[in-house]
Amino acid sequence: MKNNRKKQHRGHLLKELVKANGIAISKLAQRVGISRSSYYNHAEDPELSIDLMVKYAKVLNVNLSDYVTELGELNATESIPNYLLEARPKNLQEANAIIQTLQNKYITLLEKYHILHEQLKK
Repeated sequence: MKNNRKKQHRGHLLKELVKANGIAISKLAQRVGISRSSYYNHAEDPELSIDLMVKYAKVLNVNLSDYVTELGELNATESIPNYLLEARPKNLQEANAIIQTLQNKYITLLEKYHILHEQLKK
């Protein structure tokens, strides 16, 4: 199922991954947090966003980098953090470590935002 074409239709890839997984569309949509009709729209979108692909991949428990050939060519706005491509945490300690890392990143970004906001006020 791995696709080696230069530019692939992400919606069709999504359909292939869902079919291989065997999950019901309604269950998939519920777990991703979308409607069934949104799934069908996504499945026909050749430029489906990486963010949505990551959400689907987490539910389907697949590593996107095995399938999406353009991952190495993405610009910074579409880069995928490694923690989104990894499997779910195996225990509470791993989950807490991920939460702490994300919390620290959030606080750092928030502090930078406030500094920039204050500079713009001047």
